[in-house]
Amino acid sequence: MFGFHKRQRSLISIKELEKEDQLERQHDLHAEASIDPLEEEDDVASVDTHRQTRNLTMIYLLFLAEAIMASSLSAQVAILAPTATGCFDTDASFLRSISECAYFTGSSAGVLWGWSADRVGRRRVALFGLVGMAVCCVSMGFARGFVAFAVLRFTAGVIGSAVTVAGMAMLADVTQGSKGRAQVVARLPMIAFCGSLGPLAANSIRHLSERQVFEVLEKYPGLSGQLACASLVGMIALAEALLLEETQTLPTGLSRTLSHEEARDCEKAAFLGQSLPNNSDDSLTLMEVLNEKAAIPVTSRLTTSQLLTAPSVLVLLVSYAMLSLHSTTLDILLPHISHTRSHDGGLGLPCSWLSTIKLVIAFCAAARILKFVPHVIERVGLLKMYRRMSWAFPVLYTVIPLAGLAASSDRVAPVVAAVVSVLAMLVKATLAGAAQVLILLLILSAAPDAQSTGTTIGVLSIAELFKASAVGVSGISYYLSSAYSMQVVNGSLWAALAVTALAGAMVARKLRETPRVGTDIPEACLVWQGMFDSESDGEGSF
Repeated sequence: MFGFHKRQRSLISIKELEKEDQLERQHDLHAEASIDPLEEEDDVASVDTHRQTRNLTMIYLLFLAEAIMASSLSAQVAILAPTATGCFDTDASFLRSISECAYFTGSSAGVLWGWSADRVGRRRVALFGLVGMAVCCVSMGFARGFVAFAVLRFTAGVIGSAVTVAGMAMLADVTQGSKGRAQVVARLPMIAFCGSLGPLAANSIRHLSERQVFEVLEKYPGLSGQLACASLVGMIALAEALLLEETQTLPTGLSRTLSHEEARDCEKAAFLGQSLPNNSDDSLTLMEVLNEKAAIPVTSRLTTSQLLTAPSVLVLLVSYAMLSLHSTTLDILLPHISHTRSHDGGLGLPCSWLSTIKLVIAFCAAARILKFVPHVIERVGLLKMYRRMSWAFPVLYTVIPLAGLAASSDRVAPVVAAVVSVLAMLVKATLAGAAQVLILLLILSAAPDAQSTGTTIGVLSIAELFKASAVGVSGISYYLSSAYSMQVVNGSLWAALAVTALAGAMVARKLRETPRVGTDIPEACLVWQGMFDSESDGEGSF
């Protein structure tokens, strides 16, 4: 009923308390002054740089995994054709060509994966492709017949294109500016070279497993090498699942997954007189609607049919197809041409040297591309450099057989002819790799916005079908080699390569570096946003 109040008295005077308050304030001011805002910005920037470097490394590993699986073909051909030599006979060359055709045909499925990467995210598509590639590697180890292996190679091409398209879309997302993007893309040939070392490891493992007595490996001799391929791809897939981050911004529909409590500023709501959050999902305040629309605009949506009807995209696709056709044709015919004499239009290289020479040339070409291509692009320009390089291919395909004929005379030593052939292979590999880098940069710049990058890259993957058609050229050459002389067949091949490269150079003259709105892309498909420079005084900053 009665309340008791207890009063406490402090023995410290008010003046002493005021002095302590002043000391605490001075200490707080000194602590705040000791914190340099520039140091805080440097710490944040270093953390962001570390994350970007780690994510870029993970993207490079995607291309490494695809290169490992794609290069596992040569080891499997040796299993299917035990009589194959270093240069391959007709049967082994036919098996290799058909297997490459199946892989390139499956890679054209990048049209579907590019569309999916824009809708569901690049990371999901890449992880799905990595898991599928590991399964394909193991499955190819159990293939003992040609039909089963061709079907599995086609499936591997379909799955592998998911990783390639998603990786290219991620590179487009994380690179800003033409200089930085050129340096990033110029590393891809070196990554492909590292992936081509996989067959050497697979062959070594296969030879070691032959000494062990395992019934499964005796029944399926190619399983040991494919298990090595699957192990490497599986480890990369595990690392990607843990460290790879999504580079695509979330669509508008996914932004509503945030709760009202996460999106609401309590002090701001109280100051503006907003009501308390309602449990109903249908009720939104005016400030929430305005904030949501201002933060995440409606994304652009370009369909595959719209990109296929864009003139600049079609010209880029044709140019890429021509480059793929003549470059891949020579790569497929190299085992057939290399061991023939220079007098007959060949290269005159011993079969035992071919694999080693190809590895050394691939490394040297990738190193030169990595060192010189970004600097040349900065000085000359991307499109101008690609046009000049396109004219170099018909000249090269004309000079190589003529130089071989000149070096095959009796006055010239055979070593000189071999050196000339190796230099010609090096020049071709460097030009083809550099042109591949340039065309990839043009493909990345052809995307009108980030939400259509995957679809654009997927549409241009149709050029993989022209790589598959290169098998037809090699098949015709193998068929005619028994009816006509080797000099006539090889001369016809060099002439066909020169004509194809000449057509590609003429198409490159019509290329544009970026598509145009209105003529290439309908204006209704894009979302326009205004931006201005707050430090500018004029109206021209819009």
